Amino acid sequence: METKILVSKLVNDIVSWKIRSSTELVEETLNTLEYIIKDSKTLDSLALNVIYTINEVIKVRPTAAMLINCSRDILLELSNVVSNKPKLSEAKEILLGRIKRIKSRMASNIERIATIGANRIISGDVIMTSAYSKTVMKILEKALEQGKKFEVFITESRPGDDGKIVASELSKLGLKVTLIVDSAMRHFMKYTTRVFLGAEAVAANGAVISKVGSSLMALIAHEARVRVFVAASILKFNYETVFGELVKIPQAPEETILPRKVKEKIGKNVKTEIPILDVIPPEYVDAIITEYGVIAPQAIPLLMRDLLKTWPLKAADVNEIMNSILKVVKSV
Repeated sequence: METKILVSKLVNDIVSWKIRSSTELVEETLNTLEYIIKDSKTLDSLALNVIYTINEVIKVRPTAAMLINCSRDILLELSNVVSNKPKLSEAKEILLGRIKRIKSRMASNIERIATIGANRIISGDVIMTSAYSKTVMKILEKALEQGKKFEVFITESRPGDDGKIVASELSKLGLKVTLIVDSAMRHFMKYTTRVFLGAEAVAANGAVISKVGSSLMALIAHEARVRVFVAASILKFNYETVFGELVKIPQAPEETILPRKVKEKIGKNVKTEIPILDVIPPEYVDAIITEYGVIAPQAIPLLMRDLLKTWPLKAADVNEIMNSILKVVKSV
């Protein structure tokens, strides 16, 4: 299949909510890259196709830190490949090997986080969550496997109505699940013992970027003295100083909440704002559950410094790597 058609399908699946979790977004991107790499006929076309794919996906989800971090790893490997100019078969083997290791690491991280997170759940808990997080789902599944009895409140999680999918999947596991409207989360917080949330990214100051509504839930939980846990691999750490000032929060299409016929009835001058994500201040998060353990948001800068071995925090810019690869390819 032609690269542009394949990538267009992936992008459409992201925009149309067929891919919801940021972890699943990365998994599908890696699957697409694997196919494209295997199908490439020359080293130059391989490099151009990989760059095209990564660039197109990042454009629709620029906030997905795991996507950016994994893309950085692949691009750095690709940069070495185009510089050394090995045989095409060898180049494919190197890049496919890198993707395989990233997939393995992601799977291992989720299992580790699920175990750590499940240990924070006790029988009798009433858990509230929002949106579709593959990692949070794994935590709840692991807690069930441990024989714990608990129930879950899941908000409808508009836009996209993730909550309906979460409710369906959890009920199939045998959990007692209650689907609630987003605006009722404060009412039901009085019955809640813990909040678990996923993450799109974790900023250098410990703030968490997650599905819109998560920040409100964390605020309400903070007010009610209910502990808030965020499940996030370190692959979701964003190595920038102030995340919110650097990346524009993406918006859902207007038709998500205001179909054309409805807009015609209420007036064409009505404006819509449908942010997909928002930012949870670190003071509203009790702990971030990572594969390294349970970490206070205030400790995130120190962990990032240890991981990068630099201060101030600075990781290789994805766009700069892509441009440097293109210069090498075009100079040949």
